[in-house]
Amino acid sequence: MVFSDASVKGWEQELTKREIDQKAAIMIVIEHLGEIPPGTKCSAVFFDSAKIRREKEFYAKLYSENGVHDLAVLRAMVAANVPDAPYWLVSLKSGDGAFGGVNRMHRVDDRTGKVLADPP
Repeated sequence: MVFSDASVKGWEQELTKREIDQKAAIMIVIEHLGEIPPGTKCSAVFFDSAKIRREKEFYAKLYSENGVHDLAVLRAMVAANVPDAPYWLVSLKSGDGAFGGVNRMHRVDDRTGKVLADPP
């Protein structure tokens, strides 16, 4: 299938800002890693304040169910695993391997465009 420059420009203009940001987040991770194998599947999900709140609630419940009851320790553990600022969760799934490949997750800060360090 052949696309003219005009049709490509029209298609690009139809992309929403969020879709462009999604593609940028994926490219930031790819550039950060240097090189990814051919056939790698890439996706990204935006975590806004509502999703971050739910993620924090999930981790707080998980840790408390596993014996962490000190509120200060619980808050510190949740804070170590969930950023406060909006971010992109980028998934890279390699296409090789007997069980469908390996899925690697990376977080990209929405404001700075930097890859966030993995939790300890």
